[in-house]
Amino acid sequence: MRWSYIGLLSLVVVTATAVVGASEQDRRPHRWWQSDEVRTLLELTDAQSVRLDKLYRRSVPKQRESMRRLNAERRRLSRLIGDMNVEEIDVTRQIDRVEAARSELSKTRLLLVFRMYRALSEPQRATLNEWVKREPNDRSTPPTRNKRR
Repeated sequence: MRWSYIGLLSLVVVTATAVVGASEQDRRPHRWWQSDEVRTLLELTDAQSVRLDKLYRRSVPKQRESMRRLNAERRRLSRLIGDMNVEEIDVTRQIDRVEAARSELSKTRLLLVFRMYRALSEPQRATLNEWVKREPNDRSTPPTRNKRR
């Protein structure tokens, strides 16, 4: 079960990362719960799909803000490192700020995974985990649907 959770986590983190880094004109992120293949495979209800989308959309502003903050802290750190007159304690404090921003972004992503995972039934989670484990090029042949409910 723990490894299955990690598989789903990987999928959601990749999806969430795409949203944070993508601009609206460049590309639209892949939302697995809206894919016909995954909807059919998991037998997602319209209500589940709407719920997953709401969870995702609700997390996007926080993720973008966290990414903006992380990038700003990284830039400050780079400037400090380039300044030969700076004290080591100042660099240490800035490293702490960078890591705090990174942690905040990670926490936001993990909470999204947790909330999405809870929106699925146990059989849906098992099927999704099986789908995630497959190689990206091998997803054209969906795994068999787990019939337990």
